[in-house]
Amino acid sequence: MKNSVKSSINQRLFKIVALSAVLLDAAGLSLPVYANSSTSDINVSANTSGSCIISNTDLNFGAYEVIAANATQDLTAFATISTTCTSGASAYVIMDNGLHSIREQRISGRMIFYTDHRHMSNAGSDSKLQYELYTNDNHTTVWHSSYRQFIVGSGVSENLTVFGKVFKNQQDAVAGSYTDTINIKVIY
Repeated sequence: MKNSVKSSINQRLFKIVALSAVLLDAAGLSLPVYANSSTSDINVSANTSGSCIISNTDLNFGAYEVIAANATQDLTAFATISTTCTSGASAYVIMDNGLHSIREQRISGRMIFYTDHRHMSNAGSDSKLQYELYTNDNHTTVWHSSYRQFIVGSGVSENLTVFGKVFKNQQDAVAGSYTDTINIKVIY
């Protein structure tokens, strides 16, 4: 009896499967039967290039008091340079000497040395105020045009501080507004 029940169930299943195949074929949903296959791989890749962006705050010294405080002491201020570089990217920040720098030539024996001095210029006259930019707050390391501040990118913004100093005792400066423009670059 067990075999006849099994046989009856198998016949019913066969009829259901056959009927399903006929209905799927009639509906246009039947799938063809394939006997063989072949495989291949898709290689997926991407490249990121190291890149950086740079921004900064302005360096505003405020009021330079020619015959008062700044006759005997320097005027100081600072600015911030923000860089964001691709994580792991090597880069460096450089600054030029500004629009109004003056080159000084010094001869020592057979050697000729050149030193650039940064100046802010008064738009209404030939008057200038000498200043300098530094990498540290005690104003001992000049950030001159050949100085490179190296950085390694982390993917987030990192700040560098630029320390400025207008030199004391520039009593020939005329009253007015003094400006200069420094070009800053991040090289990566």
